[in-house]
Amino acid sequence: MSAVLLALLAAVGFSGASLLALFGKGLGARGRSLAAAFAAGILLALTFVELFPEALELAGRTATVGFVAGFAVLFLVENVFRAHTDHGPEEPVHEHAVGPFVAGLAVHNLADGFAIGIGAEAPEVTSWLVGLGILVHQVPVGVSLAAVLVAARATRARVMRSAIALGLAIPFAAFLVLALPAPGESTLGLLTGAAGGVLAYVGAAHLLPEARAEHRGRGTGILFLATLLATTFALLTLF
Repeated sequence: MSAVLLALLAAVGFSGASLLALFGKGLGARGRSLAAAFAAGILLALTFVELFPEALELAGRTATVGFVAGFAVLFLVENVFRAHTDHGPEEPVHEHAVGPFVAGLAVHNLADGFAIGIGAEAPEVTSWLVGLGILVHQVPVGVSLAAVLVAARATRARVMRSAIALGLAIPFAAFLVLALPAPGESTLGLLTGAAGGVLAYVGAAHLLPEARAEHRGRGTGILFLATLLATTFALLTLF
């Protein structure tokens, strides 16, 4: 039961941070550019500092297959359906990227829920430390969702649905682990690697180019680099 409570707290942290997007409506081109650069910094740091190394630890080379597959499949789907097209200054930014991005975060949050559920089998102190670490780490993940939705000019209803649904994925996965046999490490590593590949593609192929397209200025590059370095430092030392 403590695992489900910890998972619910992590969901509140994620959803609460995500709902910051509700206060970002009406941003101009510069604001959307900075939001995209900020989200890209967080996503790329999460991908290469946390998700991919964690996937490698769980599944070894299988995780690399998942990462490459997630990246390549998203690239091929977009090219086949020509989802990534040029946009004018008055069009919503990277609307086509929101779906894959949300799917990648869903896998990521499910993996965190699995981790909380599996941690419940450890001593109580260890279990609470695992839950606390995931709770703290979910805040920047939620902020990245907020930044992407702000840049895409998502409606308030869509922001609420995405934030709540993705948040609930954490306790849902924790409950499944407690109620059903947990997935093998290889499967979890493969899925974590695939989520990392999807998020890496969204950050590098969508958010960074569109941050530059919306507003060209030094501030965008500086914010991206500062966010990337700060998130990397935080993940390595705090989370």
